Amino acid sequence: MKKPDLLDYFTKGLETDRRCFVGAEIETHFVDGASQPITLAASQAIFKRLISQGWSLSKTKGQLIAEITKDGNKLLYELGRQNIELATLPVTHTCAYSPPLRTIQELYRVTRRYGIYPLPQPIIETDEDLLIIPDERDASWLKLDGRESLALLARTASVQFTIEANDPNHAIRLINSLAEFRPHILESNPYPQEELWRKYIATSKAGYRSDRYGVVRPESIEDYVDKLAKHEVVVNGKLVPFEKADQDIDLFLRSVWWNFRLRRYNNRLCIEIRTLARRRDEAVWQNWEMLDSFISSL
Repeated sequence: MKKPDLLDYFTKGLETDRRCFVGAEIETHFVDGASQPITLAASQAIFKRLISQGWSLSKTKGQLIAEITKDGNKLLYELGRQNIELATLPVTHTCAYSPPLRTIQELYRVTRRYGIYPLPQPIIETDEDLLIIPDERDASWLKLDGRESLALLARTASVQFTIEANDPNHAIRLINSLAEFRPHILESNPYPQEELWRKYIATSKAGYRSDRYGVVRPESIEDYVDKLAKHEVVVNGKLVPFEKADQDIDLFLRSVWWNFRLRRYNNRLCIEIRTLARRRDEAVWQNWEMLDSFISSL
């Protein structure tokens, strides 16, 4: 990988229509009637039922249904067999509430048919190994980290919002403003996953830099790229120096776990806001309203 290519990725060929598109990733633990994490068979039954009701199969891993889609929304696993993630179709910020809520309610209606219920908490307390490996990124992590370390993250459920930036300079300003605002976010929604993330980084067999997780405060888009390039790239279960690695850029960006990070979706430059613990559904939208109000004030 080359730093000029990474800089071009964040700066070249971008477009915006100034309407500020927003996407969400909402993870939810599901438990059975005895409040135990659901089995893999149970989560697969949920996916199969939704497919029978109009959802489309979009990804498999062997015989495993790994992802289904409908109207631009996705349901997929997030590391744990009990953790189903809703990744929403990006919409304008004025519509950010209703479409995800409708999809979540549809998911809940299906789970109730099986005596399965959502557990809207950030960490599920269990000694069970909940880990499943639904995609290439997770398989590479498992080979590198070891199962014990990666299984820590399978117990967590979070919420992410992705907002569109106007341009790279605007994106850097937002990242730094959000970094300053983070204590206020944590006041209203504490993030107990922090401890597990730190433990994961420390206990992984990979030997990651400690700042691969946390808050970054770049001075410019060039500085942001320089900070990214300090991190080695996960390639086939090994860490390879950035300048010697040959990997898809987006896959690399998904493996640097900053609380506020840049992503590119087609020709739109976006910021992921990641330090949000999963709690009751109403709290998800309260968090978004708080963030939307803060970002709009900048």
